[in-house]
Amino acid sequence: MKQFPLSSYLIVGFTATQFVFPLIFTLLEGKELVYNLKLPYTVFLHSLLALGVLVFTHLLYRFLATAPRSLSAKRPSLLQRLGMFTAPSDLQIWLIGFIGLGAMFFSYFYMPSQGRETAGAGEKIIEALVPFTYAPYFIPFGRMYGQLTPPARNLVPRLVGFTVLLFILSLGTNSRGAFMLGFTSVGFTFALGLLLGLIKTRLFTLKNLAIALFVAWFLTGPMSDIGTAMVMVRNVRSDTPRSELVGLTWQVFQDKQAIHDFKTSNEVSSAWEAWDETYLDNIFLARFCNIKFNDINLLLGAEIGDNDPDVRQYSIDRFLTTFPKPVLDLLALDVDKDAVNAIAYGDFLYYKVTGSDEVFGARLTGHFAGTGMAAFGWWYLLILGVAMIPVYFLFDCFCIRRPLSGSSPTGQGRTYLLFSFCGLLSLTMVFQFLPMESVTGTANFLLRSWIQQVLLYLLLFHVTRRLSTMVALLSATAKPRRVLLST
Repeated sequence: MKQFPLSSYLIVGFTATQFVFPLIFTLLEGKELVYNLKLPYTVFLHSLLALGVLVFTHLLYRFLATAPRSLSAKRPSLLQRLGMFTAPSDLQIWLIGFIGLGAMFFSYFYMPSQGRETAGAGEKIIEALVPFTYAPYFIPFGRMYGQLTPPARNLVPRLVGFTVLLFILSLGTNSRGAFMLGFTSVGFTFALGLLLGLIKTRLFTLKNLAIALFVAWFLTGPMSDIGTAMVMVRNVRSDTPRSELVGLTWQVFQDKQAIHDFKTSNEVSSAWEAWDETYLDNIFLARFCNIKFNDINLLLGAEIGDNDPDVRQYSIDRFLTTFPKPVLDLLALDVDKDAVNAIAYGDFLYYKVTGSDEVFGARLTGHFAGTGMAAFGWWYLLILGVAMIPVYFLFDCFCIRRPLSGSSPTGQGRTYLLFSFCGLLSLTMVFQFLPMESVTGTANFLLRSWIQQVLLYLLLFHVTRRLSTMVALLSATAKPRRVLLST
C-alpha cells in the first residue's frame, strides 16, 4: 500500500465490493448472502479466480516496475513539470468544483444528446468536466495532496451549501450517482488515508459512533428513499421539464407507502421473464455490492455457451469503438460506432438468449465474468490479467514520494507520500474499477479515460490558478479604496 497505493487500493475495492460489503449489507437487511442468486457457487468461483488474477498480476507489476516512486528528488517526471503534483489552493478547488457543477447543469438540462455516443466533441468535453464537481469535498484532506495550510473555519457550512445545490441538481437530472459520488469520494479518501497512516484519529469514540449511526441511518433511510423516488419517476423524465422533475421526485419521496410498495414488488419469479437484478433493497448500497449482476450475466452466458462468435465479435467491436471515428476510418475498420455503443453488454446477452431485440437501449448492466465466458471462455482471465498491468501503472502515476526536509539531495533520506489532487478525484473510479462490464472495458480507460482526466485536470488547474491570482490582485487593490472611503 505504501509503495503502490492506488493500484493496491483497486484490489482492496474489488475485495470489498465482491466479498466484504455483501456480507455486511445483507446482514443489515436481514437477508441471506445468496439471496436471489441462481448460481451462487459459480459467482463465488469466478470472483475468487478474478481476485487471484489481480493479486498475481500485481506481484508481476511490482516486479517489473522500477524502484518505487521515490524518484522525485531526481529529474522530475513530465507530470511533475506540468504541475500535476502542485497543490491547488482552496480557491482553485472551489472554482474547479463550480465549473464541474456548471458542466453538470448544462449537460443534463440543455444537451439533448447527454450520455449518448452520438454527442459531438464539444458536448463530450462538457460531460467529461462533470466529475470535477466533487473537488471541494477533498479540501479537508489537504495534507494528502500537499496543502500545508489548514482549511478555512467556515469550510463546513460552505460544503453544506454546495451539497444542497448538488442535491437539487441531482433531482433534476434524475441521477442517483450525481448526489452520491460526493459522499463516497469523502469515504474512499478517508479510508485510504487511514490505511496509509496519513490520517490519524481515534476511531472508537462516542463522537465517531454517533457519526457512524447517523451515516447508517441516512444511507438506509432518506438516501435510499430518494434513490427509489428517482427510479419511480424515471419513466417520465424524457417528457418532463427538468424543473418539474425536481418537484415530482420530491413529491414521490414524501409518499413513504408508495416507496415501500415499489420496493416490495420489485421481485421477478423467473430470470427470463424480465431482467431481475434484485439483491439489496437499498438502491444506493446496491451500487457497491450487487453481486446479482455477476449471477444474471453468468446465467445468461451459460445459456449462450462459451466462446460464442457473436458475443466475441460484439466485444471486439466495443473495444474498437474506443478509438475516434477518424482513426477507425484511417484503419479501414468496418465498425458502426453509434450502433455498437447504443447496445449495452447486458442488452446483447439478453437478446442472444431470448431473441427479442426490444431490450436494445435498455442499458442492462453486464459483468466481466458472464460476458467474458460467453465471448472468450476461460481465456477471459488471461485477458484481464494482461490488461490490468498497464492499469496499475497509470493509477500509480498519480502518487509520488518526496524527500522530507533535511533529507539528502539524492533523496536517500526519509520520504513522504504525496498524491496528485487529480488522483484523489479519481479515487471512486479506482475503488470501483472492477467489476466492469467486460474485460475489454479496460481499453476505454487505457486509451481515453486516463488521458482525458489528466489533460482536463491540467487545463482546469492552470486556468483556475490564473483566475485565483486575478481575484487576489483585485482584492488587494480594493482594500486601499475601502480604507479611503471609510476615512
